[in-house]
Amino acid sequence: MKNNKVKRTILMLLVAVILFSATMVIPALQGSNWKVYMQGAATGLIMAAIVSIITLIIDNLKESK
Repeated sequence: MKNNKVKRTILMLLVAVILFSATMVIPALQGSNWKVYMQGAATGLIMAAIVSIITLIIDNLKESK
């Protein structure tokens, strides 16, 4: 079960980095609302990944006791 959480967290971070990179690289997105939407989605994914990392750390600390 822990493996699935780690994979999910890594996947969320990877998708967030791709979304942020796409908003900077694709010229058609400059000055459009889609850029804002994609950056918002990437920010949400990063926040979810941070919460997932914290949860993994807490679970790991509980198991080690």
